[in-house]
Amino acid sequence: MHGKTAGIFAAGDYLPSRMPDAPATEQYWTDRNGSRLCYAEYGEPGGKPFFYFHGWPSSRLQAAIMDEEAKRLGLRIISPDRPGMGRSDFVGKRTLAEWPEVVEGLADHLGISSFPVLGVSGGGPYALACAAWLPARVDRVSVVCGAPPLGEFSDHSDLLWVYRLMLKVRDSAPWLLEKVMGLAGAMSYLPTNRPPMSWLLKSIPPEDRDAVMSAGGYETFFGNLRESVSQGGKGPVADADVYLDDWALDFSSIRVPVIFWHGALDRNIPLRMAKEVASRVPAVETRWLENEGHYSLPLRQMRPILEDLAGC
Repeated sequence: MHGKTAGIFAAGDYLPSRMPDAPATEQYWTDRNGSRLCYAEYGEPGGKPFFYFHGWPSSRLQAAIMDEEAKRLGLRIISPDRPGMGRSDFVGKRTLAEWPEVVEGLADHLGISSFPVLGVSGGGPYALACAAWLPARVDRVSVVCGAPPLGEFSDHSDLLWVYRLMLKVRDSAPWLLEKVMGLAGAMSYLPTNRPPMSWLLKSIPPEDRDAVMSAGGYETFFGNLRESVSQGGKGPVADADVYLDDWALDFSSIRVPVIFWHGALDRNIPLRMAKEVASRVPAVETRWLENEGHYSLPLRQMRPILEDLAGC
């Protein structure tokens, strides 16, 4: 690892790099192994940069929900697809420890020396990995509704029922998961007022349902699902395995400031898990919000999340 340690968004830490003929939502960088990583940019092109790590199953396009607010704050969002999801090349089985090297390579490509990172839901572990293994480059981290190291929790009874079902399928018939992911992408085209999508929406808390069904929220959510499985289900399945495998991450070694955001009404990832993970991080701030769920929190709290991350 290399790069200088600096305060958040220090002068000279970023260089505009957008190619004039490349769509902002589909740009590519090739790593040293020849694998292509697709990324999108949102917010202010010449603004202060940060990296956004999408949820699961999702894609680089998820960061679009922050575009307007990022422009207002003068922030530049760099949002990569993880391998095998969206348009990034599939690279087989991965470990969490491999991600910081990918991020560092992309940052070098873009001429960015130091930067904050923001991970939402399934992107949370990847944000923490950068905090642990890129301390000279990452100066601030936000984990929003972050996924925990599921392999360390014996009690999964209060996880979202879909997650519990997938855990059972993974244990008994892992080959089915890729087909399930492909089916989920196809189902996302169905209308919301008819089964099975109407059943799905009724199964989530009112706060989340209202947020997802708000202007553009539904299509944003399911459009990202479709993009996530555009290459098939093997990429999202490999990504899901990372959450269950040993993270090999020493939380107590993290010295980068980390902010945890989590809703008490989160039915995807219970608050108790987020609190347990946060308790292991030394330089931690917590934002436990009583009236927010898994989807409502990033949608409704977008401004304070970004202001916290940027030190505004």
